Amino acid sequence: MENQHTVPTLRMNDLMNEIGAFLRYLLGKTKLFGICIFAGLLLAAAYAFMQGPKFEGKASFILEEKSSMGGGLSGLASQFGFDIGGLTGSAGLFAGDNILDILKSRTIVEKVLLSKTDSSLGANSATLADEFLVWSKLKKKWAGKENLAAMSFAGYSPGKPLLRLQDSVLLVIHQRLIKKHLTVERLNKKGSIIEVTTQTPSETFSTLFTERLVLETMRMYVDLKTSVATRNIARMEQRSDSLMQLLNAKSYKSASLQVLDANAAYKAAAVPVEVTQRDKTVTYALYTEVMKNLEASRMALAGQTPVINLLDHAKSPLQDQQKAWWLLLLAGAAAGFGIALLTAFYTYR
Repeated sequence: MENQHTVPTLRMNDLMNEIGAFLRYLLGKTKLFGICIFAGLLLAAAYAFMQGPKFEGKASFILEEKSSMGGGLSGLASQFGFDIGGLTGSAGLFAGDNILDILKSRTIVEKVLLSKTDSSLGANSATLADEFLVWSKLKKKWAGKENLAAMSFAGYSPGKPLLRLQDSVLLVIHQRLIKKHLTVERLNKKGSIIEVTTQTPSETFSTLFTERLVLETMRMYVDLKTSVATRNIARMEQRSDSLMQLLNAKSYKSASLQVLDANAAYKAAAVPVEVTQRDKTVTYALYTEVMKNLEASRMALAGQTPVINLLDHAKSPLQDQQKAWWLLLLAGAAAGFGIALLTAFYTYR
């Protein structure tokens, strides 16, 4: 009985004939290849002509993090493939990826945007927000709108309230920066080095914004880490000052009540002096304890204050990161050739 399930076979001769036929087909499509490659070159040349400068400011710093779990237990578990720190999280406000969100938060970004480009020019110096409106061409785009055409943050000073329109413009700038120009990332997922990158057509903006954003975040980090201890120290300093004033007052009162030629028959004359001396002793004991606790708190604050190391600065001059024209032309030609090849492959037979 003849086997009806025959296995198809591919002979080398048939394969070579098919490849040869396809190559001859491609030779007949030189016009298609020429059009696609020319279109690719044209688009690449247009992009090379239209692309503006791209100055990239980079800064990185080491973030101090404390895990909520013990280091020994976490290290022992990691040897068996368990990440206890990842399961339980970390106790710090800046632990995990919180620092990445804080770096891009509206509060910090707007504070940096409202800083002066050159503080030596005085209070009316332009801010980084004004610089953004210029190079992003938003100022030019809003030229036809009466309220937005005169938008300026040059007269802003810290603590001064913003107008409603100014606040709205800052929101637009913040959203554009976060979406298109600002990148915040860890150099290593398990590491603690944070890198901040700002890429804009303005070298001044990229340098100043990156540097100030990192410094402002570091300042906020230290303030939040030490805020409780700092407030406690301030209260104890106030208490110690008031006790010192009270102790001085008791000393003057005690001196004024002492009578050198008092009549020995009248014992009550010595009572005010004794009471004052007793109050002075109690006040001195309280002052001693407060000062002891104050010094201990200051030492504890020194131990709690984190040391943040800034590794790399966004130093000028920045290198222009725009693509070379010859690389764009090469990529355009390769893309045109690839499109033509795919078109010929799908239209073959």
